[in-house]
Amino acid sequence: MEDKLLNYGDVLLRRQDALLLLGDNWLNDQVIGFFFEYLAREAFPGQAPGLLLIPGSAAYLLASLGADGGGPAVVLEPHGFPGSTQLALFAVNNNPDATIAGGGSHWSLLAWSAADSTFRHYDSLAGSNAAAAQRVADAAAAGLPGRARARVLEQRGPQQQNAFDCGVYVLAVARLLCARYAADGLGMSFHVPPDAISPADVTLLRQEIYTLIASKAAEAGSAGGLPLPGS
Repeated sequence: MEDKLLNYGDVLLRRQDALLLLGDNWLNDQVIGFFFEYLAREAFPGQAPGLLLIPGSAAYLLASLGADGGGPAVVLEPHGFPGSTQLALFAVNNNPDATIAGGGSHWSLLAWSAADSTFRHYDSLAGSNAAAAQRVADAAAAGLPGRARARVLEQRGPQQQNAFDCGVYVLAVARLLCARYAADGLGMSFHVPPDAISPADVTLLRQEIYTLIASKAAEAGSAGGLPLPGS
């Protein structure tokens, strides 16, 4: 049985989830969900309830249910969307089959701002996740007054240089947008130029998140056997 490592908010991390951060591995929903929880709970706790981060599993459920299936009511309304939400960030996965847990091959980030009720899509493989992001945006927009199809602006942002770092780019851009919201509120800029996040930044973020998980697991008495980064 896979070793349970850490319960954090609504996320259960196992040892193999944390190990994805070491080496050339695609991140799963557990790691992305953990860092989203961390951003909301610890990195930017004073921004609630205006800041809402929706992990991949919830964003996928939202899109799968859609407006007709009550997606906004099930996934978003309990978190105050639209209501008190000013900035919502969605982790988007291109999994085409709801019967395959952990399916899909690419992550991207979708942002919504109450300032202009517009969705912006940050894709580190430009264009790869446009259709998946549109499905999430359309489902979310069904919960907005007077909206049918969402307006999604594709952003020309940082691009990955390999086949496995998409999830880390999602987390890096999400953290950057959270920091801007904390500093500037609804007046924040959504422009993230291609050079805002480098491959070296992504490598460092992998190590940072791994160390964070290891530290929290150690506090919980369950970090035994986790290798050090670079070992």
